[in-house]
Amino acid sequence: MSALERLALYGCDEPLPQRLTLRAGPLSFELVGGRFGPVHAHGHEVWHGLAFLFRDVGWGTPEPVFEVLSHDIEGEGFVLRLRGHILCAPEDVVGQPAEGACIGLDLQVRGDADGRLHGVAQATPSHDLLSNRCGWVLMHPMSAAGCAVEVLHVDGRISRSSLPQEVPAWPPFMAVRSLRHEYAPGHWAEAHLPGEDYELEDQRNNADASFKTYSRSNSMPRPYVLRQGQSWTRELHLRLLGQPPEVAPSVAMPNLRWPLKQDAAPAMRLGLAITPDMTRSPEAWILDVLAQWRPAFLHLTLWPGTLSDAVDGPGVRSLLQAAGAALRLDLCGPEGLGDGGPADISCRALAQQLARVGVVPASVAALPCGAQATRFLRQLFPASAIGGGTPHFFAQLNRLEVSGGEDFMGFTVCPIVHGADDEAVMNGLQSLPSMLETARSRHPGRDWHLGPSRLSARASPLGRQPCSDGQKRMALASRDPRSRGLFGAAWLLGHLAAAAQARVQAVTLPALVGEDGLWWQAGDAWQMTPSAVLLAVCLRWHTLQNVLLHAEGGLRTSTPRWPLAAITGHNGRGWQILLANLGAQAQTLRWSHGRPFSKWACLDAESWLQYLDSPTSSPWRELGDCPVDLALPPYGLVRIDLHPLHGG
Repeated sequence: MSALERLALYGCDEPLPQRLTLRAGPLSFELVGGRFGPVHAHGHEVWHGLAFLFRDVGWGTPEPVFEVLSHDIEGEGFVLRLRGHILCAPEDVVGQPAEGACIGLDLQVRGDADGRLHGVAQATPSHDLLSNRCGWVLMHPMSAAGCAVEVLHVDGRISRSSLPQEVPAWPPFMAVRSLRHEYAPGHWAEAHLPGEDYELEDQRNNADASFKTYSRSNSMPRPYVLRQGQSWTRELHLRLLGQPPEVAPSVAMPNLRWPLKQDAAPAMRLGLAITPDMTRSPEAWILDVLAQWRPAFLHLTLWPGTLSDAVDGPGVRSLLQAAGAALRLDLCGPEGLGDGGPADISCRALAQQLARVGVVPASVAALPCGAQATRFLRQLFPASAIGGGTPHFFAQLNRLEVSGGEDFMGFTVCPIVHGADDEAVMNGLQSLPSMLETARSRHPGRDWHLGPSRLSARASPLGRQPCSDGQKRMALASRDPRSRGLFGAAWLLGHLAAAAQARVQAVTLPALVGEDGLWWQAGDAWQMTPSAVLLAVCLRWHTLQNVLLHAEGGLRTSTPRWPLAAITGHNGRGWQILLANLGAQAQTLRWSHGRPFSKWACLDAESWLQYLDSPTSSPWRELGDCPVDLALPPYGLVRIDLHPLHGG
């Protein structure tokens, strides 16, 4: 892949990690960069992945870098030896910060012909380092939810249960020594984890499509110190129990037919984030874009210490008038709201500032909220819907103990909390419906709002965020280069499809400008992203719904046919469909409606590079009548325009 293609797809020229295919009897998986998996047995996913990882003081996850790799094939197995390091931040060093701190790492992974895997890791810190965790991590696939599990605990007890269907707030299994699970009907696998206490968490909490078993219990003190020069060794042993299942059947080609099989849920509203900076003398081009897109609402978030002095009232009014939109206002982290203290004074000043320019928020959320804050906000904003939840991730909402009386609740989605691998980011889209099902059961009677959500983390509830120049994939970073590429647009369409499937009432999209905005500054000019091209289509729709695809032969699925996502809406002239390929390999979709009832256009690396060379042209490549088989390039988007007589 050329540097220009990487720029179009990923928004940067960072090389893709090397991939090495590994086989051990019936098991097959890949080493991608410094992580292994998913691990399949005859096409059945047994484990979602494994890695040796370091979690820093802010719960960031710097990736291992391996300089030496030795791979020997032994019959139907292999022996893999890796030597490298994990680079640590200067602030992780005990005492005075020091540059160049790292953990030296030697890994050996052996795969046997009978489907056994053995991992041995030796780690050696270069300095005294503060750590929240350092050891093996083993993941189980999200599809294992509801499957039987048997846990051997460190004290010899055995628990028999199942992996949870709803998303538990806290680890369902603790003090784990080994863990057996049923990965296919009647077929079991075992993980033996000596040397430390392990726990199992549901990583749907953080928009990952997996369960995670990790070393060092959360009940132990943290951060703790890894001593300079003191090496330690950790082992991991995986095996299939009994004969593996038959080869899994191949996945049929997905099929899209008219009339579309849409979810029956009400159409959700789409809004755009705005920042305090955007309210200060908004630029004319921003007002013009808002006037064209007409989002349902603009979403302004105010963080602690900025309730009354960060916003320009007339600027807020100008943005709302240009968009013809309502205002969603989030007040994050005001302590003691409603008890007559400083937070109340700041909120009253903000309400007066907005009232002076004639702005009445349609909705106001205190994050978190609670009964006292809800009563105060209802008095202060009597015409507004009142919300609660968290400005952070579902994990924080799931563990929320303070709520009560809100009209709506919300949280954001960030897919890079634990890692920035391309496939893991896209796979995490599948976890959103589980989050909403859990949220509704624990907080019934509320509407649900998502966002502002984007690839990067706008803030971390866990501590400091890693420094990022926006040119590399990095877990928990505030900037992600893929937001500028086709990858970011495909993820955003997948997020909208998952949100529609989960029946949320509203979704907030990224801001036009700012960190990882829909436009980014290239020199003195503002450059549109592919995500902006996507939203220029669907923000003009009167309705937006998820599209359920079919397997060839007419079998309807309850989730999008992976790795494809599809949404549809009506723009006043006719129906349109937007499709996204969420993978790095080309995909084909059968469109049985076909010519001459529909036209199609593609947004891919080729058309995007042409647009960058000639910005007055359309980024869409118009392709005429729809063929029966639609080809979607890697991370490509397709727009289908249905003929009004046939599309409604």
